[in-house]
Amino acid sequence: MSTSSCVLRLADIKRSYQIGPVTTEVLRGFDLEIEAGDLLSVMGPSGSGKSTLMNIIGLLDQPTSGACFLNGRDVSKLGDDEISTLRNRYIGFVFQSFHLLANLTALENVCLPMVYRGMGSAEMKRRARSLLERVDMGDRMSHRPDQLSGGQKQRVAIARALVGEPALLLADEPTGALDPEMSDEVVNLLLQMNVERGVTVLIITHDPLVADQCTRQLHIQDGTLLETERTPPGTASPSPRIMQESARESAPAIPP
Repeated sequence: MSTSSCVLRLADIKRSYQIGPVTTEVLRGFDLEIEAGDLLSVMGPSGSGKSTLMNIIGLLDQPTSGACFLNGRDVSKLGDDEISTLRNRYIGFVFQSFHLLANLTALENVCLPMVYRGMGSAEMKRRARSLLERVDMGDRMSHRPDQLSGGQKQRVAIARALVGEPALLLADEPTGALDPEMSDEVVNLLLQMNVERGVTVLIITHDPLVADQCTRQLHIQDGTLLETERTPPGTASPSPRIMQESARESAPAIPP
């Protein structure tokens, strides 16, 4: 693997927590390289370390030992301010519970990451409008979260995650709060962003139907990370439910 194509590299990552005299090992030491354009899933039982892994990849937590390289830079040697800047510039997040600010419109929520970069208002709004239209939320830009369905909120969250043109998009159980139909739409949107825009996507999920659509499938068991599947980029298939619906209606699940 060439260094230039490696978005993120984890080297002998370990993470443990000390509670009184007891040390609990969550991640027991593993290596991982994520290439530009990868589409990965991470599965594992509750308590296996999925969220800990995502927090380390997302620069929200530091490993107990080992090193994390983002675009070739060792982030373990950086201070909090530098890490925050890198996180804002290179990583986008999509969460199960959306994390939209209730008092802001969809447009304002999507603009928020750009505010922290000091970007001008006109450019922020241009980018936000473009992405909201791309995720089929162009007619909901002035709506606040309590005026949106769960699937619509997740579309706004995806637009917010992508507005800064991140090198890596992390989706933590993005379908966990959605019904099956909305889940399919959100997963297919993430797949489209991966294929059409070349966004590197990592999805933490409990759903094997979601994991099966990724070209790389990782599994955490007892703090160890295993790769169970690797298929060529761009070959992930839409979910079975979406394929059935598309066949019946002869229409794409996500409007272009």
